Amino acid sequence: MSEFDTRKKALLEPLFIEAGNALMDCQTFEYGLTLLLFHLARLDSITLDPQKVALILENQDKKTAGQLIAMLKKKANVSDGIEKALEVALASRNTLIHRILIDNAEKLPQAETRASLLKEIRSLRANVQKADKKLRPFIHAFGLELDGFDNRQFEAEAKATFT
Repeated sequence: MSEFDTRKKALLEPLFIEAGNALMDCQTFEYGLTLLLFHLARLDSITLDPQKVALILENQDKKTAGQLIAMLKKKANVSDGIEKALEVALASRNTLIHRILIDNAEKLPQAETRASLLKEIRSLRANVQKADKKLRPFIHAFGLELDGFDNRQFEAEAKATFT
């Protein structure tokens, strides 16, 4: 690797790590939306076929985050607070997934503009995390009720693995 490439990698690495973390947050949020729809379908509280929702979970049927949110809002009674959080999260997710790096390429060379871009990514991530956090209690409660899956045990095992 050339000296230029080594230096460029070192300068951009924090930004790309944050962008990768944002990608993980977005994927977690989308999976959570689908899992919530799956649980609701299995509880017969919405008119969706659990087998069809399972295909989305297994990535055999493709749905965008926007389509998943629309399904949830159409099929379930979503509070105003959750609906607003979902709207903000969707806009933030779309920016993170489709636009944030390419639209801001001119900010990459300078330290202070890179720092502002990093701050923007973190803010967008926080929006996605906020909506995900609002859905998690429902996902966890339904998972425990339907499958006996206690998410707290999983989280404890994950923390033990990474510490």
